[in-house]
Amino acid sequence: MNTIRKLFSMICIIAYLIPAYGQNDTLTTDGLYLKYNTPYYRGSGVMTLTMERIKNKDLYVGPPNDSDMIRGELDRATTCIGLAYKALPQYIISETFGLSTSQTNPRELLWTAGTVITSQWIHEDGECILFIKCNGGRPNKSFDKLPENNFNWIKHTLGMGSFLTDPTEEEMERIKKKITMWPPEKAKETFNAQYVITYPIKNKKAVYMGKYTHKLELIMIKWGGNLTVSFLVTKKGNKNIEKYIKDVEEAFWFED
Repeated sequence: MNTIRKLFSMICIIAYLIPAYGQNDTLTTDGLYLKYNTPYYRGSGVMTLTMERIKNKDLYVGPPNDSDMIRGELDRATTCIGLAYKALPQYIISETFGLSTSQTNPRELLWTAGTVITSQWIHEDGECILFIKCNGGRPNKSFDKLPENNFNWIKHTLGMGSFLTDPTEEEMERIKKKITMWPPEKAKETFNAQYVITYPIKNKKAVYMGKYTHKLELIMIKWGGNLTVSFLVTKKGNKNIEKYIKDVEEAFWFED
């Protein structure tokens, strides 16, 4: 029993220490603010090292090596769903990361944006940040319907319930009143997509870094694969949100 108690204490200490790395809001070379973001690492890196030190009763946990960071997830995920993208020069683009679940990010942001972000795009004007999220599923060219599970997440982000349950008929009616479905012609012309859905996020507490308010979701879908862009803007950036939407329209295109 004492051994189990000691092991539990060590895990608690490690869980406390790990988020302390890079506790500042300086942008790293990987395009992340480590006070608010947690980079993803391969299992051969920090986790293996941490478990070894638990076994050896060594409480010191060194920072992960940069070489262990998972890289290229945006390329992998977009290629998987048949989506091409162009890196826009006015944006700083990050590797994949998790939004910190500590007190640095409000839970309302985690509810609306999710916790796993494939890539973060920061505009050079400092007024807009895009969270890019890609499901990475393989496209099925025989599937041309709108995937119903998209509405599970939409229901969740609109604060109508868990994404683990399908919307009821009543909830679907409420959802349809809050979202905008682009005409098929516009979806195809803009992204070569079958479906594009946009909807506002009106949760005033869904704020990133204390100044970027989550204002809009845009989902582009083709053959069952989808990419979601979350627009987080400052008060000034919100006045120019159409400019950032145009940037996204320029950057992404589904292949035939």
